[in-house]
Amino acid sequence: MTKEALYLLLISSALFSFFFISIIVIWFFRYFSESATSQLKKQLEEVFTSYFYTENKNKRTIVQKLNKIVGKSARKKELFINIVINHDADFIHTHHDQLMNIYELTGTKAFLLKRLQSNSVHIQSLACRHLGELQLRDTTASILTLISSKNNDVIYNMMLALAKLGDLEGLVHVLTYDSQNMNLSHRAIIEIISAFDGSKEELFRQTIDRSDDYMKGILIKAVADYSIEGLSEHYIKYLNSEDKNLRIASIRALSELNNPDYEASMLTKLDDHDWEVRAAAAKGLEKIGTKNSLADLGKTTGDSVWWVRHHAASALVLIPGGIAYASRIIDGDDKFARDAVISVIEMTS
Repeated sequence: MTKEALYLLLISSALFSFFFISIIVIWFFRYFSESATSQLKKQLEEVFTSYFYTENKNKRTIVQKLNKIVGKSARKKELFINIVINHDADFIHTHHDQLMNIYELTGTKAFLLKRLQSNSVHIQSLACRHLGELQLRDTTASILTLISSKNNDVIYNMMLALAKLGDLEGLVHVLTYDSQNMNLSHRAIIEIISAFDGSKEELFRQTIDRSDDYMKGILIKAVADYSIEGLSEHYIKYLNSEDKNLRIASIRALSELNNPDYEASMLTKLDDHDWEVRAAAAKGLEKIGTKNSLADLGKTTGDSVWWVRHHAASALVLIPGGIAYASRIIDGDDKFARDAVISVIEMTS
């Protein structure tokens, strides 16, 4: 064996040994770290839970134990916060006053408020999320200081925290602050509005007139599932908006009210210049249409767009008395209308 080969063999052996030992060390470190974390979580859980089964005169001792375990460690404070959150929202709501006392005495509240001022957007986002889930309601002013953040994750978690804390004024302010430059998806905004711990109707009323068309459409989509009859005037108003998506959202919201009183308003949208609006109107009439819709739906089964024809035929067949009207279309000369009706009848039979 040459010297060069021997050197290469020695180097290879050394590298192999190094990597092997590194893997073993990392494995042991992870094992002991996870084991220590598991024991710490168990200890925190036991002490925290005992607080609610201890007489008032001994509660301060429990808090002192928590402080001794957690200390000033950010990691341990996060563990404690997650233990509280894992008890679910009902627990936090039921024991709200006691928890507020714990947050103050353990420095949890001060810890999270300080994190809002971090240079890390991840830490800011996490602080917002924790403040909302822990129901620290008197922190909304501090949360709102992040309103000018350029980071979508921070804005999302800030708004979600305000929603969970039931801060109507703060959430309205953020929703209307700079909606044109808000880069959150409509799904994210709907999730935030759905999480609002307060009157969805009041949130809608205070926000809708101060919003642009994009946000109006999202607001209507978000509250539609709650079938709030008192908002029907807004839905009818925006049926004639120049924004196509806003018209569609209003149609769907009206249909969710399941009230035939809005049938006439819906029928006018069967002649809309955008086929998506016509399709939405036809589909909406499945829920609120009566015999008064049969003639208009029958006409719409001959629309130039397949989806419109399909939804019109489906609504026609499902409305009481519609089958008899549909049979006349089947015997008629309009091939498109006839095919649409036959197709729907075959699918529903």
